[in-house]
Amino acid sequence: MHNGPCAAALSTAGHRSLAEGSAERAGSAHERRAGRSGARPCPVGADLGAELADLRLPRRDGVLVVVPGDVEPAAWRWAVGVGAEEVLSARDDRARLVDLLGACSDGSNEAPLVCVTGGCGGAGASVFAAALAYAGRAGGLSSALVDADPWGGGIDLLVGGEDLPGLCWDDLAATSGRVNATSLRELLPVVDDVAVLSWGRSAAASVVPVTPESMRAVLTAARRGHRLVVADVPRREDDAVLAALAVATSTVLVVPAEVRAVTAARARVGVLRRATAVLSVVVRTVRGSGLDADDVADTLGLPLVAAMRAERGLAGWLDQGLGPRRRARGPLATAAASTLAALVPARDGSTR
Repeated sequence: MHNGPCAAALSTAGHRSLAEGSAERAGSAHERRAGRSGARPCPVGADLGAELADLRLPRRDGVLVVVPGDVEPAAWRWAVGVGAEEVLSARDDRARLVDLLGACSDGSNEAPLVCVTGGCGGAGASVFAAALAYAGRAGGLSSALVDADPWGGGIDLLVGGEDLPGLCWDDLAATSGRVNATSLRELLPVVDDVAVLSWGRSAAASVVPVTPESMRAVLTAARRGHRLVVADVPRREDDAVLAALAVATSTVLVVPAEVRAVTAARARVGVLRRATAVLSVVVRTVRGSGLDADDVADTLGLPLVAAMRAERGLAGWLDQGLGPRRRARGPLATAAASTLAALVPARDGSTR
């Protein structure tokens, strides 16, 4: 995967003072009457605060009063009058305002983020993460696959996208502040209709460290630009990994049904429970093992979302760069679809 020159286009910057431009953005107070029923952030310049308060408009979420300098008591009176949630200073709260304005331009809805990690070495977490992203795409969700493991060999190689141009972590590792969702979506390489973010492949390049701030910013942008984001997370718990786990809507632990694998996974469960919101297990059954999927889930004390047997031909597909999901009704695809149904809400708000 080639490094792109476009990373600078991703950061949101250069916003002028909200208070100076409030009349231009908002129009007259009367013109805003019809537009107050939504829930996106709605910044209101202090110069319009008194007028809007006198109109006694219906309340809505997301209203903010913005002042150019110090927050004076009068601003709080206007805030109460218009039902504002916050009073912010364009001078002192710039980062917060940039984030809110970015939410307006990107859209405020964030897609589910599923982190996938292995309970032991060689569990097959990277393969399952890729299969889950492709299951989302097969189900009609625009999907992104994020490689959060710089030492994993590159998930782009696993799905056959290592030669495609586009952004990689080398371009984004130093990112701070908000990342534009539209730009990220357009600049990531796409393999079989799934956007992929992996690591640079230059022989001379060393692994670029990713800060927790960069990890959060990139994952948030990916969620705003797609309908499903899947992150392949390594087994270590550094700050960037913990940042990914903290923002995940759910985390899947992939565990082979073997005694040593379950023992290793059990040592991770406590850390993962503290780090992430919803934790469940996918069990890879092993021929000849005395353990079944329910045994593994019970031992770990985790809900079982799927069990899968070995996928015939998988090693060959991966060596040829064909990706892990070559058989639409094979064990891997079926387990990924079951996991998606259990963890990702359908468009009507129900589970799939």
